[in-house]
Amino acid sequence: MKKLSNYLDNKKVILTILLIVSILTLLICSKNSPLYPYNDWVDGNAFFTMGKGMFNGKVPYKDLFEQKGPLLYLIYGIGYLISHDTFLGVYLLEVISYTIFGYFLFKIARTYLNQFYALLVSVLTLAIISGSISFVQGGSAEEFCLPFVASSVYFFIKIINENDFGKKYLLINGAIAGCVSLIKFNLLGLWFIWMALYFFKLISLKEIKKAFISCVYFLVGMFIPIFISILYFVINGALRDYYDVYITFNLTAYSTTIDLKTRILNMFSAIFQQMKYNRTIYILLCLGFVNCLTTKILKNIWINIFILLSFIFLMIGVYIGGLPFIYYFLCFEAYIIFGFIFVFSIVQNYLSSQTLAICILCGGMMFSVHYPLKSPNRGYMNIPQSAYAQYVFKDIIDKSKNKTLLNYDNLDGGFYTTCNIVPNVKYFMRQNVGYDRYPQIIDGQREAIKNKKIEFVVIREYRDTIGYRKNIPYLNDNYKEIKKFKQLYEGMDFTYYLYCLK
Repeated sequence: MKKLSNYLDNKKVILTILLIVSILTLLICSKNSPLYPYNDWVDGNAFFTMGKGMFNGKVPYKDLFEQKGPLLYLIYGIGYLISHDTFLGVYLLEVISYTIFGYFLFKIARTYLNQFYALLVSVLTLAIISGSISFVQGGSAEEFCLPFVASSVYFFIKIINENDFGKKYLLINGAIAGCVSLIKFNLLGLWFIWMALYFFKLISLKEIKKAFISCVYFLVGMFIPIFISILYFVINGALRDYYDVYITFNLTAYSTTIDLKTRILNMFSAIFQQMKYNRTIYILLCLGFVNCLTTKILKNIWINIFILLSFIFLMIGVYIGGLPFIYYFLCFEAYIIFGFIFVFSIVQNYLSSQTLAICILCGGMMFSVHYPLKSPNRGYMNIPQSAYAQYVFKDIIDKSKNKTLLNYDNLDGGFYTTCNIVPNVKYFMRQNVGYDRYPQIIDGQREAIKNKKIEFVVIREYRDTIGYRKNIPYLNDNYKEIKKFKQLYEGMDFTYYLYCLK
């Protein structure tokens, strides 16, 4: 065991192992990986379309309408530069992100465990998270925030344990918070508690002046990435669009009209429902909370309070709006590392047999292989591209000299991706909001059809919407149906129609 721990006491070895684990788990669990014929997840395709637009002269929110943060679009835009019509580039960026996430998980675990067990629990955490249903198809905003979550949790633990209240940690974690705010700002509850507890810790040490100065340094760090984004939108004459869509739209369009008491009840209901989807995650989170309620392992009360409150404030930011989408829970799953620390601290302190360590290693390896293989995405691995409307329609659209397309009244179905088309219409897709809340989307799409701004229109019908294409204003006057294709998507039978300009 000692020889193994000494071998693992090498940053390059740890990073190499975590890189290999990330490559393998994401190959199986992410539909962005080359093992899958296509990732038809609407969110991923929307991010890809926005990122592609950024690198082709389009300005988010001004020229193309979607409501996530600009940093997420930049990430997907880099993925687009690697591969224009597949998600290979996004997969490679996922691997990098997941490796960094794993490394900070290791750093957290290493605070309480030896190298061997710290690496083992990091690998197990990566495997469980990637195989969970909250991972969805891969490439969510929450997934790309995981390294930020783990790194800031680690930095807080390090600062408190070492009493190192240096300015560099404030600037770094402020910048991390700024980056998260440019991906999905409702995740910022964790960083609010990070800075609040940092502040009160200094107050408890009677460092009052330093406490207030620390807030300034944190905010300066946070402002740096935000200022860069503001500068980009100012240069492109889109600052008002940036504010109206990313801030105002997100704060108003998705919130439900219920009273505060109901919101709080729904919030706790949502979090417990999500936890119960995966019993292993549920148990590990509960063990992690037990770990925080004692000081036997996590011996500093400030760290215990931080872990509990950061989870709670993250929960408030994510679920107080009242909409519990399954992928919302992904960032919370990072906290299972504390459940593993609880279990393996007991193993490390009371069961030190080398034979037992080997058995635990073998069991851990089997466990880390088992969970990715349970991924709900695996069933899509062997589906041929010919079973996807996105590729069937691509063969038709690619023959046209004027490749312009509108994904009408539906979330981004991936047709822009497979056909490598940059939308020429601002409202290139529908959002998850009703017409009464934001009529500009459908009105903008109908205006594009009326004025024949696009050559191709894709319509999707399902159950209650069957036949509604016949009543879309101006569609049948200006366009003709040229292809119909039935496709299974997430257990639902969709029928796609391709219309071409007459």
